[in-house]
Amino acid sequence: MRNKPIKIEKISFTLDNWRTYPFSQFAFSNVKKIIPTAIISKGIKESSFNLDIQDLNSLIFENKYNEKSSLSTFLENNLADNFVVIQKGKKVFEWFKYSELKNNQHILFSVSKSLTSLLTGMLIQDNFIKESKKISFYIPEIKESAYKNATIRNLLDMTVASDFSEDYLDKTGLFNLYREATGFNPRHSGSTIGLNEFLTKMPQSVKSHGEYYQYCSPNTDLLGWIIERVTKEKFSNVFSNYIFQKCEPKNEAYITLDPKGAPRTAGGICMTIDDLSKLAEMVRCKGSLGNKQIIPENLMVELIDYENKFPWISKEKGVLFPKGGYRSKWYQTGLQNKEICAIGIHGQWIWIDPVRKISILLFSSRKKPLSPSYGKNFSLLCRELCNQVSS
Repeated sequence: MRNKPIKIEKISFTLDNWRTYPFSQFAFSNVKKIIPTAIISKGIKESSFNLDIQDLNSLIFENKYNEKSSLSTFLENNLADNFVVIQKGKKVFEWFKYSELKNNQHILFSVSKSLTSLLTGMLIQDNFIKESKKISFYIPEIKESAYKNATIRNLLDMTVASDFSEDYLDKTGLFNLYREATGFNPRHSGSTIGLNEFLTKMPQSVKSHGEYYQYCSPNTDLLGWIIERVTKEKFSNVFSNYIFQKCEPKNEAYITLDPKGAPRTAGGICMTIDDLSKLAEMVRCKGSLGNKQIIPENLMVELIDYENKFPWISKEKGVLFPKGGYRSKWYQTGLQNKEICAIGIHGQWIWIDPVRKISILLFSSRKKPLSPSYGKNFSLLCRELCNQVSS
């Protein structure tokens, strides 16, 4: 465990710089100060993990460059904010950079997608949504966009064909317009459209749906719109009632909203690391947490590719998990223990080893949105950590 004081009053951030280091170190744990949010209620019951704390700071692993590093050095060098290891339902290690921010809700970025898919699965089970249905059945407003003829399963698996490019560094093009619509960027372009209107204008592709894996964040925002349309409730309330409060969290979570109130389900959920750890353990245990079945096991097995039965539908653009796959917004690594994970930009991770019965969670404020070498090194760290903790 690491503890370092921070003088919060000296750190300021704006919508222009909140994803830029060093402002991100504070901004990622205080998003609600600059972006509208909706509370995801925690409910009445609270619980905490039992503790079996081990000192893992000096744990050594070898990175992709054959260099050895300790766990604590890796976390410090890679601008980690919080890090937690859960084994068999017990917290065995935690590391946090700043004690004042330890219990703040940290933005999950694209880990939000993985949580949104869990709720989508519950609504499929309750017959609010059919995964084989065309999206336009639920949201006819998108029938002339890239989503024409695409299905709910296409949304879940990122197999919608569109002419949209996920360019995190874009400052003047389509991705910037998307971020402006979500409320993540200032409106320097002059556009006034909100998130849902942006989705109705998603550019079409000449390719067919279902033939290629194409990572596209708006797909998950569209799921958020569908969830609110079919339930006639706010996403924050539905997620709380179906999943979050049943995990007995200690703190409220929240989700960012666009200027017109649409939820940013692709990347706007904010949660403490301890509460996210409960959701990770629930996923590891196929819907069960603390001897309570929150999501039916058969649904979890259908929703998430625990057994690596769904390889990449097309060649993965990255090289992180070439033998793995992507289903319902969870990555299957294709590694020996069939580990699964959820990943968000700037270093947000859930890593689940079902064989070792370990969940690892990381919040970070990394300078770059993406780094393939960092992802590879973190996966090597997780594998070594799981081996050593289990031995």
